[in-house]
Amino acid sequence: MKKETKINTTNETTALLDEETIETEQMAEFPVELVMPENPFETFITEELKASHETETDLFARHEGIPAHNQEILQKARITQIGSGGLGSYISLGLIKSGTGLMTLIDGDTVERHNLSRQFFYKEDLGKPKGIRLAKNLIHHAAGGATITGIGLRFEEAIEKVPLPAEIFVIGVDNNACRLKAVQEARRRRIPAVFTMLSGDGMRCQVFLQGASPLDPCLWCALPNLNPEKILPCASAIISSCFLASAFTIFFVHRALMGWGKIEPFNWREADLSGMTPDHKGTIRKRETCSVCGDL
Repeated sequence: MKKETKINTTNETTALLDEETIETEQMAEFPVELVMPENPFETFITEELKASHETETDLFARHEGIPAHNQEILQKARITQIGSGGLGSYISLGLIKSGTGLMTLIDGDTVERHNLSRQFFYKEDLGKPKGIRLAKNLIHHAAGGATITGIGLRFEEAIEKVPLPAEIFVIGVDNNACRLKAVQEARRRRIPAVFTMLSGDGMRCQVFLQGASPLDPCLWCALPNLNPEKILPCASAIISSCFLASAFTIFFVHRALMGWGKIEPFNWREADLSGMTPDHKGTIRKRETCSVCGDL
């Protein structure tokens, strides 16, 4: 049986069309850029959860003894995260739970049903901007108190329209044009940036820390074959790979903000859930022939 759909015609009468007779390529695409939330950004604030008794253990007591950890620096640092999907969801959750006090989340995509299996969203978030809804969901986990701003715009739009004070960028997106813009903007501001991405099968993660200095290597020094013209979404993804990538990313964010202490510094981490390829840790060097930062 052929499916029928009712549509309204220009003379306000109702017609029936056979969906199988409509060729997709003949249908004009609606200009998505015109669909904008009434308010493209929103800020959520919560106070620190106070101790109920003077003998109660401090909220971040377990962080004491962690190499190079400085809770005050983390509390005061302004972190801007680009991307609020499978990677961004758990990176930001980890940062907020560990005591980040000032965070901005940027993502112009809207929450879809299939996101709910691996991203930090709920049924009531469907159809709404990811950046704003993730900020709303995270504020309940900020036991140390936080100000979290969600922006429902693409990064390229956000840096033109919204002030983005930041000591560090965290980038978890699926397109190279946005990564390139983040590389350039971080360099312009002289701040570090942490990039995280998954392989096409969702089994392997790669995380890179781009230093604040123009003498430090950029993402294109590490991955010179990235094509800014291509969008490369993960063909497959599962929550375990998102957790794996977020752990390394949070570690790099902490080190970029707090320093390394006695830990030997490095800027590249690669790991495979399946164990089919070996894990890698190392230091990428700046390439003089880099197409992005070679002349700096």
